[in-house]
Amino acid sequence: MDQTYDYDKVLQGILDVGEEMVCCGAEVNRVEDSIYRMCESYGASRINVFIITSNIQVTMEAPDGRILTHIRRLVRYDANFDRLDYLNDLSRYVCRACPDADELKRRLQLVLDRPQQPRLVKFLGSIMGSSGFAVFFGGTYMDCLSAAIVAVLIVLLQMFLADREKNQIVYHFVISVAAGVAALLLVRLGLGDNSDKIMIGGIMLLIPGIAMTNAIRDMLIGDIASGLLRLVNSLLMAAAIACGFAFSIIVLGGVL
Repeated sequence: MDQTYDYDKVLQGILDVGEEMVCCGAEVNRVEDSIYRMCESYGASRINVFIITSNIQVTMEAPDGRILTHIRRLVRYDANFDRLDYLNDLSRYVCRACPDADELKRRLQLVLDRPQQPRLVKFLGSIMGSSGFAVFFGGTYMDCLSAAIVAVLIVLLQMFLADREKNQIVYHFVISVAAGVAALLLVRLGLGDNSDKIMIGGIMLLIPGIAMTNAIRDMLIGDIASGLLRLVNSLLMAAAIACGFAFSIIVLGGVL
């Protein structure tokens, strides 16, 4: 094994890859295995990897005899399976080629710089989802139109608050209040018939379905701690959404 590696920076780069994988929605045990294999490919021994959804800890003995320990606090979660696919490919490349720290950082940045989903697609998907669920649960065509307007409002608020509010409970509560108020006002203005059906369409855009599914998946494969953390976080977000819509109903005097 080439001894010219800066193993501190290499381990830092490996944790960067692992952090992005967790934040993109990867299974915890898969990320642990990927980090272990990447460290092993550089000739490290006595590798210990521990991950929960908010923390990564890696200790290894480098080929030069040093004991290295890196700890990373995770504060983001944004399911992105396209990025995760490329991160998986990157981890395999690292195991195969053992790039130096600079090359590893460069290749990771290439993955992070991949074009994001066009905003128009997000708007169209949200409109179709919200209006579709409003009709599915018994809404009229006017409710469908109003649900589409609420969907646009939700996406705009998500874009505005994404970098301004990191507390997910507050984030979802504020958006839910705004969506609930919009649904009630649209009915009062004659643009909708059933505010409850319009609200259902908006709720479907906010519920943390993927996060809750990942929580159950983690627990089923044995990562109880990570699964419980994700499940509790999902339930708290769901409660914030429910409280937000309930608050709007109370303030404006009930469902129309």
